[in-house]
Amino acid sequence: MTNKIVDPDEATRLRNQVVDELCADGTVSSPEIEAAMRNVPRHEFAPGTSLEKAYDTYAAVITKTDEHGVQLSSVSAPQVQAMMLEQAQMRPGMRVLEVGSGGLNAAYLAELVGEDGEVVTIDIDPAVTERARRLLDQHGYEDVRVVTADAAEPVPDLGEVDVVMVTAGAWDISPSWTSHLKQGGRLVVPLRMRGLTRSVAFTQATGGARPAPGE
Repeated sequence: MTNKIVDPDEATRLRNQVVDELCADGTVSSPEIEAAMRNVPRHEFAPGTSLEKAYDTYAAVITKTDEHGVQLSSVSAPQVQAMMLEQAQMRPGMRVLEVGSGGLNAAYLAELVGEDGEVVTIDIDPAVTERARRLLDQHGYEDVRVVTADAAEPVPDLGEVDVVMVTAGAWDISPSWTSHLKQGGRLVVPLRMRGLTRSVAFTQATGGARPAPGE
């Protein structure tokens, strides 16, 4: 679709169709997340992808592979993004660190925390962060801070945040993530356990992060 004209009405129809489906199946329950997902043009953050693929409710869009075809970066499925946003329980004015950039999820986060909040997104791959920076700037999210660094280490000049959202697959919780969390802050991470990946929310408590109630 790189050289094709996108029908904005069709893109809006498909975006609303996805959100309607997520509301109907209970994945989206908060009006703030519903509004964010209706407002941000998902397909614009997956350039070169057909509208049908960009707006597949339950499928990710792969954005980078290596020479062997191994997936290196992707835009998560709408269902996964919505579920993790619900788990994060974000409110206006919060500070959020996203581990694993792409642009789209950072745009959702920016919508949710509003002008008084702050979003920092980090990735080790400069090609990924360059793409995220470009797409965020193109769509009015210039205030999102994009950092190229290894998230296994604390993010320079970040301090404490209310939410850490990990959008890359993980097998363990990095101490650097929890080091940035305020007391009572929330960590949302897709953990790989026994061959399956499950998004789990943790709350920062005395002595370390603990599974959030209901998780």
